[in-house]
Amino acid sequence: MRHPVCTAGKNACPPEDCGGIYGYYDVLAAVNDPKHPEHEERLEWLGGSFDPESFDLDAVNKTLKQRITW
Repeated sequence: MRHPVCTAGKNACPPEDCGGIYGYYDVLAAVNDPKHPEHEERLEWLGGSFDPESFDLDAVNKTLKQRITW
């Protein structure tokens, strides 16, 4: 192999620049509560939707192959 390969995973990774683990918890709270004052703003920032339970092994490996080569 000429690049790393992911063999398993669970859940989506935190979005870029969300503020670390505590910022990610804030994002999840806002996205999962339509009455949250930042709900719409966070969804827009995430591109309209975010499923924190999603994981696509093929997509992860495609990204690894594209970004990391020796």
